[in-house]
Amino acid sequence: MNRQAHLIIGMMLFLGYDWEAGLLHQTQSSLLVYGVIATMAGSLVPDILEPPTSARHRGICHSWRALKFVAVLFLVSALPVLFAPGIPRLPLVFSASCFFISYAGHLLADSLTRARLPR
Repeated sequence: MNRQAHLIIGMMLFLGYDWEAGLLHQTQSSLLVYGVIATMAGSLVPDILEPPTSARHRGICHSWRALKFVAVLFLVSALPVLFAPGIPRLPLVFSASCFFISYAGHLLADSLTRARLPR
């Protein structure tokens, strides 16, 4: 899958997540900038860590283990954003959750390709 597809998938996940966070707590517009940057990074980092040089380029950063790990990190970082918006350092936590959801989206998209994700 190419970079543009990963960016589009990441941005769609971000928009859904931001809509939910904004719907519940009226997310600040300044968080949007942090979220977009973190989402773009999370969408591209797996291929930066393991460049797609061949169909078999997928290692630990493109594995089901990595997907499970990133999904847990997303859940841990999303809970304060969704349910405790008054916490200090909300932009950092929101950015982290945006990074993790887009990384997970990257891995889920790669799992649907012919090469799939290694176990």
